Amino acid sequence: MQYTQYCDNYDVLSDRASEQLITLIQKKPDATICLATGGTPLLTYRYFVEKINQRQIDIGRVVFVKLDEWIGIPLNSPVTCQYFLQQHIVQPLGLRAEQLVGFQSENVNEQECERITEIIASRGGLDLCLLGIGKNGHLGLNEPAEFLEPFCHISVLDEKTRHHDMLKTATNPVTRGVTLGLKDILNAKEILLLIAGEGKHDAVEKYLAATVTTAIPASFLWLHSNVSCLIDGSQYPDK
Repeated sequence: MQYTQYCDNYDVLSDRASEQLITLIQKKPDATICLATGGTPLLTYRYFVEKINQRQIDIGRVVFVKLDEWIGIPLNSPVTCQYFLQQHIVQPLGLRAEQLVGFQSENVNEQECERITEIIASRGGLDLCLLGIGKNGHLGLNEPAEFLEPFCHISVLDEKTRHHDMLKTATNPVTRGVTLGLKDILNAKEILLLIAGEGKHDAVEKYLAATVTTAIPASFLWLHSNVSCLIDGSQYPDK
């Protein structure tokens, strides 16, 4: 079942999303949470950090999993997903190194995919996966295609994704990424989808049509039984 809520604005969306993350941790202090990166969840993470610190919530047993990563860029580069989560989650919360599980960004092969898959399985799977939707309808780096990969894999980036905002300052073109697959995502016990940001109207409209198609990988979320979808109503008003 999908619960869809139109929020008055991005601020309200981010506040509600951060509360959902905190509620999960309070219910399951050793939760395993997969996190997307980019502009959409940025304020959610800021509020999340503030509330964790203000309420003195113990997150010492929580493990965060990186949803995806660009390939061919040093992991400490400011354009990587690793750097993003270090800046906005790990360092502000003072997490230990083992509390962030993520892909490497160089010399990535199938063994790297297997490593991440095994770590997630050893923790009993993902308790929650926080996601955004791409301008082309992608989910993580599961790109639109005739066929989609179910498991963690190396992905060839769509042209739109190669111009992602995170890659604007990359010194070399990025053409590949590594990502959890759709089955990995759909195996999460709970999914929190955030819809915000400019330039996504076509993808969002197709997603909300509730028709499952490989042309919009995010549409596969309609197959999941526990999805909360928060939409910035100031950008994407309810028709």
